Amino acid sequence: MAAALAEALATGHWLPGWAVWAAPVVACVLPLRRRFPRALMLLTLPTLATGVLWIPAMAALHAVAASERRRCEVVASAAAVAVVSFVPWQNMDDYAWSLPDVTLGVLLSGLLAVAPAALGLLGRARRELAARLAELALSRERERLYAAEQAALRERERLARDVHDTAAHHLSLISLRSSVLAASVESPAGREEAETLGELARRAAADLRRTIRRPSQGLGQLPELIEAAGDGVRAELDRLEAAGCPPEVQHAAYRIVQEGLANVRRHAPGAEATVSVRRTDEGLRIAVHNTPPAGPPRPAPDRGGQGLPGLRTRVAALGGTLSACPTPDGGYALDALLPLPGPSGPPARDA
Repeated sequence: MAAALAEALATGHWLPGWAVWAAPVVACVLPLRRRFPRALMLLTLPTLATGVLWIPAMAALHAVAASERRRCEVVASAAAVAVVSFVPWQNMDDYAWSLPDVTLGVLLSGLLAVAPAALGLLGRARRELAARLAELALSRERERLYAAEQAALRERERLARDVHDTAAHHLSLISLRSSVLAASVESPAGREEAETLGELARRAAADLRRTIRRPSQGLGQLPELIEAAGDGVRAELDRLEAAGCPPEVQHAAYRIVQEGLANVRRHAPGAEATVSVRRTDEGLRIAVHNTPPAGPPRPAPDRGGQGLPGLRTRVAALGGTLSACPTPDGGYALDALLPLPGPSGPPARDA
């Protein structure tokens, strides 16, 4: 705005009467060019026709190119600036259309039109690149957290198996020795005490086995999982009450959604995903569908990873079905059906 006002003051004695007051007005409204780029572009063309007021039109053209506009609008605006700046509107009758004058006019009008438009497009490309890089950094951070979570889960499972194997072994020995001791003790009180000790050891081993094998995630944790996935995930959760749904089925549903969202982050950055979990007459239906990625597509989840093969094994062990394939629009679809006991389907087998 300051440069446009200085230009208007410096060229005042060359301006016609109407442009003397119009030039400061146009300069004062230049701060609005980002909000109203089209209107300001049209407003600066009359002042550009004076042949000496260039800065407002260049600033307006830059704003049009830098805004989220179609390329055809940028080209049309640049062409308008080039034509208006080339034509000698003030001295049309006295202008000498010589080759040097026409050549200089073409070069000047081309510079006035191309330079602001190119700088605006460059600024827009840099903003889009920065947004993509920020999205990629966020995706990598989520993937890193997911990998750390999976590593911690595998370590907990390993420790749980070690605890189970060690503790169950010793509890079994205690139960066996208690049975032998109960058979060898003659007094009723000592025999009863030994039998009680053996029963306690067997109960402790059974409780330990159930604790180790019980899945920790289920239908109740799905909203938290989907919320942690980010704003690009839409949830359609219907009848998620845990009643009548075995823990193994709940855990399998959780793992399917978790793997599907992880594959979206890993292979389709920037894509929007829809998670659907609902009970039907056939059983528990789980679907994770995503749109095409915002950037260049990455290899499909089936290539090299072990997540989907592991899910297929888990779902097959429960008597269900799982399908994973690309969609016609370039996205990806993960669908699974897990049978439920009772009216919804046959009882799920133990995984």
